Amino acid sequence: MNKMKTIFLCLVFLMFLVGGVSYAGTYLDSAHGNSTHGVNRISTTQYATGHCGHCHEQHASIGGSQPDPKDSTPVPDNYLLFDANHTSQTVNFCFDCHRGPTGGYQTGGLINRSYSYRAGGWTSDTLDDILEAFTYGPPTSITSSSHSLDDISTFINGKWGYTANSNPCAACHNPHVAQGDPENLQNSAKTTITTRGWPVTLPSKHGSLVAADILWGDGSGEKMSDYAGYTYQAPYRSGGTTVPYKYEPDGSETTTDGSNLTDYVTFCTGCHHYSPILPVSTRLGNLRDINWGATGDYHGKKDGVGGEEAPYTAATNYVLACTDCHEPHGSPNYCYLIRKEVNGGTTDFSGDTRAAWDSLCDRCHTTKLATPYCTGDNSGTLLCSGCHSHGSNF
Repeated sequence: MNKMKTIFLCLVFLMFLVGGVSYAGTYLDSAHGNSTHGVNRISTTQYATGHCGHCHEQHASIGGSQPDPKDSTPVPDNYLLFDANHTSQTVNFCFDCHRGPTGGYQTGGLINRSYSYRAGGWTSDTLDDILEAFTYGPPTSITSSSHSLDDISTFINGKWGYTANSNPCAACHNPHVAQGDPENLQNSAKTTITTRGWPVTLPSKHGSLVAADILWGDGSGEKMSDYAGYTYQAPYRSGGTTVPYKYEPDGSETTTDGSNLTDYVTFCTGCHHYSPILPVSTRLGNLRDINWGATGDYHGKKDGVGGEEAPYTAATNYVLACTDCHEPHGSPNYCYLIRKEVNGGTTDFSGDTRAAWDSLCDRCHTTKLATPYCTGDNSGTLLCSGCHSHGSNF
């Protein structure tokens, strides 16, 4: 027994030695590893907050019994996790804790707000957990939308070090380094005085131990203000459309160039600009190959045609961030993960109707202009997406 303990301790030491100070230290700075508000499973109170044992069970038991949830199978789960890694859209290891203020395994519960709430300042949003965000999409709902976890699993398998056993949440988040944004303020929107965190890692850098690769958005060259030399204009925040104007993602009245926002274009197009185009199982059809370059989408580097609402009224070719319009996890809006709050106002995207599209596009465009918008025989019913969907250059 003593020999086995010695071997185990040596393996743990080597893990941190190989990872280097950057990785071990970053875990302690992460949302899970923080010693004050990190992971703290209710059935493993023997461990300090942030301890690895709250997620990983080296011997599948503590004090002779296995903490909840007890697995009926006699074999260990992947990565020595205390529960199955990924099963379905609503059954996932991460959801054992990320399921709201009650019912989960995190001591005291765990609240995670939408991007519209955290960055947009739309505090009327009632969504309070990640599991709820993913129930918005199929197969649970046909009236709302979310990223499909099964499709993500299929897509990443065999790429960038991912395998069939990888958790689809890890396509965007490295659980050992991801940070809360804002840090440890579950029911608060970001502000200019809150401690910011950086929750994502580039999929292509999965497993990298290079310090600059571990998180995306925290370093120089990784902000929207850095995106290929083009101009980013932050949208208004909820309640910030009049003087004094307030802008996403933190309500700043002065910073509008994206120097406080992760370059989500580079991040999202790590998957959403992939060739060959791959089929997915949701009603959205195939994974769209989005071209944000100078010959592609007008919301990207290609010069637009005018007709914009404030704050996009200067004679400048603006480049948008994906999160300006889209929720990263899920949205109660029909299809496309459209945010409920965009550019300081709410949307009502309840279906593929002209009124629904107007509720989104009118947030930034003067779509009621006589020309060149929708002047044909069906001008009252044509959908904006019929001509201006991602992937088109019109």
